[in-house]
Amino acid sequence: KQWYQRRVAITAGYQNHRLYRRSQSFGQLMGAINESCFKKEYCVDFNKDSDGKFFYPRGAMANSMFTDKFEIYKADDLTKPIDLSMNDISWKTDRDYKFKEPENFQEEMKKYSWPKKWQVWQGTNATPTSVTDEHFINWMNPAAFPTFSKLYARVKLNPGKYVVRISYRYKVHMFDGKKLFRLAETSWMGGRSLFLGISFSLVGVLCFISSLFFIVISRKTRGKRHQRKKKKVPTATLR
Repeated sequence: KQWYQRRVAITAGYQNHRLYRRSQSFGQLMGAINESCFKKEYCVDFNKDSDGKFFYPRGAMANSMFTDKFEIYKADDLTKPIDLSMNDISWKTDRDYKFKEPENFQEEMKKYSWPKKWQVWQGTNATPTSVTDEHFINWMNPAAFPTFSKLYARVKLNPGKYVVRISYRYKVHMFDGKKLFRLAETSWMGGRSLFLGISFSLVGVLCFISSLFFIVISRKTRGKRHQRKKKKVPTATLR
């Protein structure tokens, strides 16, 4: 069996937009439930619900989380989905320090609006029950490019045919985006990515060409540099 990373990719997502990235409350995510956003105006539309209860967590980023659900079945057995490993799919430092539940979490949530009535992943709304959910943690780490992928799970598969069942919830047509389902082979270095290999190769080629260019320039100008040095040598006169 081979381990694979199951990733979800979105195009035209623009998580790197400045206002979108700032529309969150870092203090809230770290357990200080009454903390406001970086700037209050960034969370105006995701601050209170229609009943006047404050959102937890606040902000556009937390309330636009990817909520589709994926299941993989063997082609000859569609009754039981293949087990997925959803543990340790986020950074350990994030789990330990950046995303914490407030004290008396269950009691406190009665005073706040848990956005869109967040339920268990198998429920009708398929949203996390806590900010410590690793899918949520991965989502809250903004991507650098408009097209990005987030680690959803790890799965161990044998060669063969499989069926993917998708519960469609996350609507991307509103921003002309696309959703992609990816299986990426893993190694001791993590997931395999052509992007890093290609970028490193291009940088290496550019550095090699630049070094050749400077070597040629140095060879051609060596004679002139020596002549200038000879002219600048001071002459001493004896008396």
